[in-house]
Amino acid sequence: MSENTKKTPYKTIHVLIGLALMAAVILMPQIAGLSTAGQRILGVLAFAVYVWVTESMPYPVSAIAICFSMIMCLGLSPAVGTTGKLLGTTKAIPLAMSGFVNSGWILVAAGMFLAEAVRFTGLDRRIALNILKVVGTEPKRIIGGIMIAAYILAFIIPSIAARAAALIPISMGLITAFNVDLRSVFARQLMLVTGIIAPITALMVLTAGAPNPYTVGLLSSQLNHTVTWSQWLIYAGPFSIALGLIAYVLVITMNKFETLPGGPALIEKYMKEIGAMTSKEKRIGIIFLITIIFWGTEHWHHIDANTITVFATLLLFLTRVATWKEMSDRVQWGTLVLFGIGISIGEVLLKTGAATWGAQATLGSLGLQSMSAPMMLAVIAVPLIIIRLAFSSIVALGALVVPTILGLLVSFNDPSISVWSITLISSFLVYFSFLLPVNTPATLLTYATDTYELKDMLRLGIPLTILGLLVYVLFTHTYWHWIGLL
Repeated sequence: MSENTKKTPYKTIHVLIGLALMAAVILMPQIAGLSTAGQRILGVLAFAVYVWVTESMPYPVSAIAICFSMIMCLGLSPAVGTTGKLLGTTKAIPLAMSGFVNSGWILVAAGMFLAEAVRFTGLDRRIALNILKVVGTEPKRIIGGIMIAAYILAFIIPSIAARAAALIPISMGLITAFNVDLRSVFARQLMLVTGIIAPITALMVLTAGAPNPYTVGLLSSQLNHTVTWSQWLIYAGPFSIALGLIAYVLVITMNKFETLPGGPALIEKYMKEIGAMTSKEKRIGIIFLITIIFWGTEHWHHIDANTITVFATLLLFLTRVATWKEMSDRVQWGTLVLFGIGISIGEVLLKTGAATWGAQATLGSLGLQSMSAPMMLAVIAVPLIIIRLAFSSIVALGALVVPTILGLLVSFNDPSISVWSITLISSFLVYFSFLLPVNTPATLLTYATDTYELKDMLRLGIPLTILGLLVYVLFTHTYWHWIGLL
């Protein structure tokens, strides 16, 4: 019997448990202070979280199941409150699919086409190799070079997994070229850093990770507050760089690296293999340069990042960098479906009042309302890091955490609390995926190379998480306060 066949009954049991959880929440007596639709959507959320945590269904399939469940639960519930005329499935469909008309979804969808175009032309590999050519071939310099490459690619490839996929072949190529053992200190730390740096860099740029536009989209739709591309860079960039520096210092101080043979000649060899820059690389490079300039100057021309990204995607096809078929075959449509449904859950949780109720039930007893903003963020951070361990999808985690915190802050009805900024800063914590390989596709991909073990990740991840949280708290009292975010 194959391994997949053995797993099938196990996954089926978990799907049934997830359905039972949903049914239990839906069928329990009416919860005080919660609408019928809100209670039923909490049941859908329980199902979603369970199948996401157990990975008992492929993420795209779970998204379809969640969408259908939302349509039925909303459609067969009173339009308002607990009694009265049913909303109907026809009117429920736009609510369940609201994530697909959200500005955040549009940004990610267009960004994925651009990301695949960069990989398709090979521009990502050229950028990384040129960085390594500059920094040198000593172990510490190579690791630093890979991290710098990841930060630069964050402006170009708006996908954590795609950035990791772009850097992994280069890291593996260096390990092979230097003829070092896969379990050598250099190989282990290089591949570990390649996985960990991907989510850290995603925090820096609005377009570098799906939870960023998701959060901005919710702030826009629920609070009518806009966060531009350049504003996000100002808010999150320094914190992202601080996390990267901590990771680098930990790696180079906690390990003694062996001497690598070959030197700069190896990089030159790889540069010769990729040859001169092609016309397609030049075209996509120019498109991205123009796009980044327009992203960064949004406050001058007032064209939002979503529109700019859609136009950049159009240029990709008009300039014949790639054809529609070439790109559509490479784009991960399942990820887009999951992201859209993830946004929809957040929207529906907020609209039905379920997010506010859930936040009060889980975090309300912590006495957050009487705390200062920095203290509030520090108290919220610990449970969020613990919850982070249960998720392998950053998108799925964001769909749960962001509307919950937003709902809680809105329920306080306190004009002295900056709801949007506290929600924004709290969302940064979804990127703290430094402890388990399964917590993000990037570390899962690097773990699959069999270069490092779980103990290697924990050895780096535990101090990185602790120091990262301390820096997070420090930023709430200093930098974010100085720039007027808190």
